[in-house]
Amino acid sequence: MKASKIDPFLLENLQFFKHVRLFFELNDEQVKSVLKEMKVEKFPPDFYLMKEGSVGDKMFILIKGRVEISKSLILPEWLHMFDKQEKSLLHFSEKDFPFFGEMVMLGDNSKRSASIITKSECVLASLSKVSFDRIVETDASLGKTLFKNMACELSERLRKANRDILKLTTALSIALKG
Repeated sequence: MKASKIDPFLLENLQFFKHVRLFFELNDEQVKSVLKEMKVEKFPPDFYLMKEGSVGDKMFILIKGRVEISKSLILPEWLHMFDKQEKSLLHFSEKDFPFFGEMVMLGDNSKRSASIITKSECVLASLSKVSFDRIVETDASLGKTLFKNMACELSERLRKANRDILKLTTALSIALKG
């Protein structure tokens, strides 16, 4: 791993990062190894951190502020026929210890699956795909745990999405029976 220093702000928030699911089961030195590769970024309210369908190359951890995650209600191939409509899915603050954009770390498809907009001034830690790959190649044990933690988070999100789909299809079935 490159011999860089940890941003002092990130180091001051070491205990915060230990509550972020991405860092579960990591010791302080392992967390610091990841923090060395991260950058602090600040954004104003109403700023799109990512737009659904856009190309991305980094993930984020929300340290301070609030964000909203939304998804298009219309399939991409139908967008030319309808006005774009989005549905707000989730709201997060630093109290939720959220990370997002991690799917770009898992493969070649770097298109964003949702939009994320800041709802207040936000401070985030970002990790590029290049830096993540360097961590994984340098420390296989650390990489394994990071991948496992991402998989746990994604599987929880998938279970929630499945429940939401079931609720919607049930409501649609009831409405169609009228």
